[in-house]
Amino acid sequence: MPTYQKPPTVNDDARAQDIYREAARIISEKGFDATSMGDIAETVDLTKGGLYYYIKGKKALLFAIMNFALDLLEERVMAPARAIETPDNRLATLLGGYVRLVLQEPAAMGILVSEDEKLDPSYRPRIMERKRAYTDYLHAVIGEVVAARGHSDIDPALAAFGILGLVHGVVHWCQDGDGLSEDEVVAQVTRIALHGLVSPLP
Repeated sequence: MPTYQKPPTVNDDARAQDIYREAARIISEKGFDATSMGDIAETVDLTKGGLYYYIKGKKALLFAIMNFALDLLEERVMAPARAIETPDNRLATLLGGYVRLVLQEPAAMGILVSEDEKLDPSYRPRIMERKRAYTDYLHAVIGEVVAARGHSDIDPALAAFGILGLVHGVVHWCQDGDGLSEDEVVAQVTRIALHGLVSPLP
């Protein structure tokens, strides 16, 4: 089994960040199987040898892109949420921050959401572990909100997966969005997730 080695992260190497973003964009457009290392090298203005300095192959590249997306998720969404005291505001930050990140980094976040099956089996456990960290934290915060509001009829785990499904839908919406601004999308998705479309039924 290959030895696990974490690729350069958000704070480690700006050039690596550019490569991950461009590679994610190309993979999103062409598909993982149809994208070659030569395609990526040409786009980022490197020789194939130069690209292999950063990434050892397509499977390692996919792993690196997912780690990059998860670094962004931790830095821009989870860290700010942990600094907030009230559960309601923490939940809004977790949700709104995730939606904003999807809008700002649609290619990398889209790959994080949809390309698990293409990962090398030796890499998959680490990515799944990191993805679960966000899901588990979201679940816990929803549990706090539900308990504080006395909503004993709501299952926090089901609510967490429902909210994630709504946010992940934004990845596909980004491909043919209807001109809403980033703030408008964040506000609408947050409102739908946290307040619903209609008043509770009697």
